[in-house]
Amino acid sequence: MIGTRVLVVENDPFTLTSVVNALEYQRMNVVGRASSAREALELQREASPTVALLDVDLGVGPTGIDLAHALRIRQPDIGIVILSTYRDPRLVAPGVTPPPRGTVYLSKQDVHDFAQIISSLELAAETPVARRATPGAALPSLTDVQLEVLQGIAEGMSTQAIADQREVSVKAIEQTISRLYEVFEVPRDGAHNQRVRLARAYLQLAGKVEAQSP
Repeated sequence: MIGTRVLVVENDPFTLTSVVNALEYQRMNVVGRASSAREALELQREASPTVALLDVDLGVGPTGIDLAHALRIRQPDIGIVILSTYRDPRLVAPGVTPPPRGTVYLSKQDVHDFAQIISSLELAAETPVARRATPGAALPSLTDVQLEVLQGIAEGMSTQAIADQREVSVKAIEQTISRLYEVFEVPRDGAHNQRVRLARAYLQLAGKVEAQSP
C-alpha cells in the first residue's frame, strides 16, 4: 500500500527477519525493525511509521501492549496491529491494560495466511483510531471474574481455594463455574470431566494448545 510505513517489533530474531522479508515481498515499506520497546521508540522518532506491527511478548520489560500505548502518546495517529499467542489480551500479564483504541489484535491461532496480516496493517493505517472488530475467530465474551476463575481452574485450584483467593463464597464461585460451562458449551454428563474441559478452554485462550473442533 503506497504511503504505508511499517515498524515491526519482535524479540525473536528469526521471526523478525521472516516477517520483515514477507512484508517486503508484498511490497510493504518497512521503515524499521526492532527487538525491544526501547529500540522501537528510537526508530519511531527517526522513521515516523504510519503503522506498527507488534509482538505482544517482548521478553523482560514492557509488553507489546505497553509499547503500543507509548507509540500512541508520541504519535496519536499511528496504526497499531498486535500479533499474539494469547486469544484474549487480558491473559498477557496480571493487571494488563487494554490495547489502545483502534488496535487490531490478532491471535496467531487465527492467522492462517500472511494476507490477513497485510490487510490488518492496511486497515490500521487507514483508520488508526476507529473502533473496529478484530479480524479472526469470534471469542467467548468473558468478564474479568470469569476469566480469573477459569485461570484458577486451569492451575488446578479447587473451588474452595478460588473462593478463598477471591474472598467470596463457594456458592458464588460455583455459580461462575456453572456459567463458564454454558459459555464453553461443556457437556454435563458423566462421560466428560467438566473442569478438564474448562482448563483446556483456558489453555486455548492462552495459546498453549490448539483449538479443537467440537
